[in-house]
Amino acid sequence: INRVEYYKDKLAIKLSDDQIKGAGIIVSKLTQDKISLEEEINAISIGYKNLLDVVSKYDVLNVQLSKSEINKTHNERIYLRLKSLYDEQGSIALKDLEEVEFKIESIKADMNSIQKDMDFLISEIKLEYGSILVDDVLSERKIFTSLINNSSSLLIIENVNLTNKNRNYKFNNEELIFLNPYNGNSNLRGNVGIFLLQNIKISSNSKLTVFLENEDLIDGYFIPESALLYHGGKVWAYFRENNEIFYKEEITNFYTIDNKVFSTNSLLNLNIVVSGAQILLAEEFRSQIMQEDDD
Repeated sequence: INRVEYYKDKLAIKLSDDQIKGAGIIVSKLTQDKISLEEEINAISIGYKNLLDVVSKYDVLNVQLSKSEINKTHNERIYLRLKSLYDEQGSIALKDLEEVEFKIESIKADMNSIQKDMDFLISEIKLEYGSILVDDVLSERKIFTSLINNSSSLLIIENVNLTNKNRNYKFNNEELIFLNPYNGNSNLRGNVGIFLLQNIKISSNSKLTVFLENEDLIDGYFIPESALLYHGGKVWAYFRENNEIFYKEEITNFYTIDNKVFSTNSLLNLNIVVSGAQILLAEEFRSQIMQEDDD
């Protein structure tokens, strides 16, 4: 029996209710959805040697500052003891008291100088890497430790919108954290930013592609894989009209997202075949072969 006919100038297949049930054909209406597409952005991994050098200098100065603090405290105690002897008994010379007092002031001056050098190093880190790394270096150093342990990476990314620094950049589904604008030399275009990539180590100077989630949402429909037909280098789906007519339409505008097809075709209120599409395509071919045999 030739079940193929034309419906609104389209090749269609007409089936009875029993034939539809027997073939296991199931239709469904799709729900409109929204997605945001990802844009591919050029990036380069950079080393952390400069950061390591600055932090190492900071740590050396911090040790010196701690030693000076201990020395100052020790001499302050000596000063208090000598001053008590001088005030109550007069058993020590004034010059001995003044020498200790001078030593304390000298230690304080050295401490102020060390602190200024430390502040300068912190300002260097902030200028190059931003406040997040400064806070990390001054606290638990989780980020810094992950970098030197080769479990995280620093990336520079092109065309960064510096007025909206929190846009969603990703690499291998890992979100990137914006650190600071990048002022060094690179072959990247536009405003370049430094980002932290956690949990992934990439060799320095490696060129790579990161993905930026577009802020503009696109209307469309997720189509089940079972509804899709791949034929003649195109993607098709069958739709039902009047409960008995089935015709196929090309899905022309679509994106593949996580192995799912999202189409911007107008599919509102259409009954799409989600089970049995292959049977309908086979029936269409069979009928065409029968017609060729008759010719």
